[in-house]
Amino acid sequence: MRILVAGGAGYIGSTLIPKLLERGYEVDVVDLFWFGNALPADVGIVNRDLFDLQVSDLKDYEQVIFLAGLSNDPMAEFSPSKNFIFNAAAPAYLCYIAKQAGVRRYVYASSCSVYGYTENELFDEDRPVWDFQASGRTRRDATHRQEFLCDCAA
Repeated sequence: MRILVAGGAGYIGSTLIPKLLERGYEVDVVDLFWFGNALPADVGIVNRDLFDLQVSDLKDYEQVIFLAGLSNDPMAEFSPSKNFIFNAAAPAYLCYIAKQAGVRRYVYASSCSVYGYTENELFDEDRPVWDFQASGRTRRDATHRQEFLCDCAA
């Protein structure tokens, strides 16, 4: 199975991708490499901005995994426009073209920031979202945009 991982050079992708390779998946990564590239040599690198990808670029993938975006609230608050672009628009755009390309599965890794900030309290997915922080708001927006493209029953 061929998989495209957006943001695959980040802290989650750099852990996930070796495990995918161990299981025999063919993995390509599209990433801006802000924090370098420590990916295994047998990972394909797609040297394009995510917004430059077209439907035809995804035709050969069976799965797309979105791990990209700004990773925390301070980064999101530092640049609200980049927060919106990378955390809301980018995953929605990639999901849209993946669906148009016939990609069988699109996986979006959101963030616990959609549940707000707490101290000494554990949240799970049954907790209502309370996204008062910039990063949480855009991640929730991205989730809603992608739900409209879902083929499965809610």
